[in-house]
Amino acid sequence: MDNKHVLEGYSDQEKGAYLGAIASIATADRQASEEELQYLTALCNAADISEPQKDAVIRASSELSGDELKNCLDILKNSDLKFSFVTDLIAFAKSDDNYGEEEQQRVKEISQYLGVDQNQFSLLGEFSEKAAAKDVPAEEKATPSFLSSLGLTEKMKSAGINSNSLLKGLLGIAGPVILGSIVSKILRGRGQGTSGNLGGLMGGGGLGSLIGMLSGGRGFGNAGGLLGRIFGQRI
Repeated sequence: MDNKHVLEGYSDQEKGAYLGAIASIATADRQASEEELQYLTALCNAADISEPQKDAVIRASSELSGDELKNCLDILKNSDLKFSFVTDLIAFAKSDDNYGEEEQQRVKEISQYLGVDQNQFSLLGEFSEKAAAKDVPAEEKATPSFLSSLGLTEKMKSAGINSNSLLKGLLGIAGPVILGSIVSKILRGRGQGTSGNLGGLMGGGGLGSLIGMLSGGRGFGNAGGLLGRIFGQRI
C-alpha cells in the first residue's frame, strides 16, 4: 500500500477540493487543533497533493464563514468525485448509529448542491449500507468485483455513475488502509502508540472514524451552522 495514494486517478484540484470539504465539515464552526492539523496534513500527503492545495485544505479547517466549503463543493460539482464524496458522507453520518432526519437532510442538501439526483443518491446510500454490512477487507471493497457482488454495477451504470471512478475515490474504504501507517508514524514521532482514535482508523472504520477523529466524535453535530450559511434556511 505504501506506493499507492488515496483518491487515485483524480486531478490535484479535485483531490484538494474533496479534502478541503472534509476538513470544513469535520471542524465546522471552530478552528482545527494542532493535532487535527497533523491528521489533515497526513491526509494531504496520502493523497499526494501539491503544496498550494495542501495550504487550501488547512485553510478550510479554520475558515468559519463557509466560503471555503462552498468553493470546494463548486469544484466537486463538475467531478465524478462528487459520487465518492456523497457516499463517504453517508457513511460518516451513519458511523455513530444515529442517522437521524436532520443528518439525512444535511447530506441530501449537499448532494443536491453537487447535482446528484434522487436515484443516484439512493444507489449511493444502498452501496454504503451494503458495504458496511459486509465483513470483508477494505481492499476488497474497493474493487469492481465487490460492487458486482452487491448487484449494483449495472444499476449505477444506468444511473450515470462511473463505478470505477467511484471506487477509486472512496476515501472511507481505501483511506484507512493507506493512511493508517502514515498517521502511526506521526504518533510514534510524538512518543505515542497506535491506540485511541487511530485504532478505529486502522481497524477499517472508514470515513466515519476518520472524520470522527477530527470532529471529536461530534459527527454532523456542529455542521448545521456552517451548512446553513451556504444553503440559507433550507437546512
